[in-house]
Amino acid sequence: MSAYRLLPVGILSLILLSGYAVADDLDDEITSKLKLSPEFCITSEDELMCELTLVLEWENKDFRPICILSDYKEMAKWCAESADTHSLTLNIKATDDIQFVMIDKETHQTLAGVKLKVTPAAEPKVRRRYRNPWSLF
Repeated sequence: MSAYRLLPVGILSLILLSGYAVADDLDDEITSKLKLSPEFCITSEDELMCELTLVLEWENKDFRPICILSDYKEMAKWCAESADTHSLTLNIKATDDIQFVMIDKETHQTLAGVKLKVTPAAEPKVRRRYRNPWSLF
């Protein structure tokens, strides 16, 4: 009877340990990272266009040549000349979000992706009085 009382504890510990092993395997699978700086742009009320210099930086543990694709109309497909190149600087003008994707140059497999968020500035809201002018409180 005492063995059955320990059964839930055993099952719980197996579940927790299996989750740890899966998380450890996922960390090993991620071999490429793509970073964007800055990650967002806030436009002014006067100009809805965002003008800035972007820096894309990546880590590629497999040291294979990569290409950068984007939905930004002004940017064509860009490919690194060697595996030693780890950054790209772009001057952009945009009104909408821009997606950047890093792919393997030879297999065209997607390795990583980032997104530039373009946010329009909101006008400050006028605060409404909650109390009527004739109220005693």
